[in-house]
Amino acid sequence: RGRPPAPAAAMIRRQPEDVFLFVNPKSGGNKGEDFLKVPQPFLVDLDDGLQASLHIYSLLDGEPGNKVGFKRLAQTAASSSTPIKTIVGGGDGTVMWADTEATSHGICTPEKLVYGIVPLGTGNDFSRVAGWGGKNPVGILDEDCQVVRKLVQRWCKARPRPHDVWQVCIKVKDDEGAILVVDKNKEETEFHNGTVHKLTLPMINYFSLGQESKVGIEFDKHRTKNQTCNLFVYACEGVVTEMRCCSQQHVGNLIRVMHHGPDADAPVILGGFDDDEDEDAPQLIGNPESLMFLNINSYAGGNAHFWQRHCEPAVDPEPPAEDIDVDPDPGDGRLEVLTLPNIVGIPLDKIEHMGKRLISGAPFYIEFEEGEDGEPLDVYCEVDGEFFHLVNPGSASVSLGKTLMVLQSVEEKKAKRPK
Repeated sequence: RGRPPAPAAAMIRRQPEDVFLFVNPKSGGNKGEDFLKVPQPFLVDLDDGLQASLHIYSLLDGEPGNKVGFKRLAQTAASSSTPIKTIVGGGDGTVMWADTEATSHGICTPEKLVYGIVPLGTGNDFSRVAGWGGKNPVGILDEDCQVVRKLVQRWCKARPRPHDVWQVCIKVKDDEGAILVVDKNKEETEFHNGTVHKLTLPMINYFSLGQESKVGIEFDKHRTKNQTCNLFVYACEGVVTEMRCCSQQHVGNLIRVMHHGPDADAPVILGGFDDDEDEDAPQLIGNPESLMFLNINSYAGGNAHFWQRHCEPAVDPEPPAEDIDVDPDPGDGRLEVLTLPNIVGIPLDKIEHMGKRLISGAPFYIEFEEGEDGEPLDVYCEVDGEFFHLVNPGSASVSLGKTLMVLQSVEEKKAKRPK
């Protein structure tokens, strides 16, 4: 006699895998709306004979902390022994929007979720590093939603990997400091009507200070709803801003000292220019326009990969080899910190890597300079594509917040046909 059947086990194995997709319908020139038109429930056949059930929700539906989609996600995650594939449709910043919502609904996201992304932003650097490309998908509803079916199949084949989430804390002086952003009217205005002098933001891609962030502020004033047009606008603003020599940002004029540690008591790795007791601290080589903290080695829509082992050091004396001769990894608990001589190095990075390596490590603490002759000190910064104009900043710090799991695409690129 053969073994008795095990119908219960078979039924468990045949249950469709739940996959959630949270979309910002305004992203990608409103292309995100097309995903919300996909019929529900949406079952997709997988290569292994199983199925996946895709649940699609708008990130805009409901109040923060009280959204139907995240309530269902929380219920599914609580009853699952494996992390739930949670896909985010939007720009790179949408990932942390979704993670914040999931957390507010009681989900321990590092343990219960694994994130994927549909690139609907402008640069889409997070998506590029994870292997999902940078182009906004088209024809989403064509041929019985074949684009969506193929995406689900790829998500279910992808491998999970760790991805660090950093906390960037920026403080401006209480009495004469301000944090400015570009508002919906495309004008600079004080953040929260000037009531905020301390800003803490999550960062999964990069944090930067200097000229490229000033370009970003001007870009936000002229941003369009078209991905290609936005790239052109950014390039034009870069040229115009760089030509205004008198208002250029230079790291040596902005940062007094930088520490490798959580506060001002940590070892100095840059600066000490005006402090006799730190006169032996590493000094900048030249006076670069930008200082960058990279969690991923992709910038400006994949056009720049600044951190390279063969690049020159950023300071003198040269940092120890173990601090700069490393390969970037978004889940290793370290940030690659470098300087960029000027923003021309961004579009030319594919031809020549102009970035100079300062250190790979964490955490970091920055003390800013004072304004000269009673004038305010203006510093521009970026956190994952969000740009800020800081007036009389006091300090900034970067520390590890948590580590999420992210879906890394395993699909191989198609080989080019021989001519």
